[in-house]
Amino acid sequence: MALGDRKIPEVFNKKTGGSKDARSITSAKELEIKAEYDAGVHVADDGMFNTIAPALYAIQKLSEDIDELRRYIIAEVGDGAQGPQGPAGAKGDTGNTGATGSAGATGARGPAGADGADGADGADGAAGTTDASQLSASTLPTSRPKDRNKLWNNRGVVNVS
Repeated sequence: MALGDRKIPEVFNKKTGGSKDARSITSAKELEIKAEYDAGVHVADDGMFNTIAPALYAIQKLSEDIDELRRYIIAEVGDGAQGPQGPAGAKGDTGNTGATGSAGATGARGPAGADGADGADGADGAAGTTDASQLSASTLPTSRPKDRNKLWNNRGVVNVS
């Protein structure tokens, strides 16, 4: 699900020139606001604090919610760019039948090619994969099989007999 649009515009901005608007302040004014905030003027002045206390309370709760969202995203979601890997796909389809061999000048037409094999199931009985990066050579034999076209693990390199 994509991030939704903002509900309200920024409280203030530092736009200048032709892009300046009603919420624009100077860098000097922003430094003044920050200095007053850092000094706790909004809390120390009882008259001001009593007037703006409900709004400050709401801002504090929003800040805590944002901190919790940050914690969750970092700890539970990760970078947010990719979810967990899904289960292995279904067994591959049977391949197409090969083309019929050419007829020689006087010879018989060759036999049709064989159907392709289904994808192999994994060691755990789950459907196999056609992605070589997902294969594990750890379950292959470590010596060359006597049968042809069998996979085997030759010191970490997958070979075909």
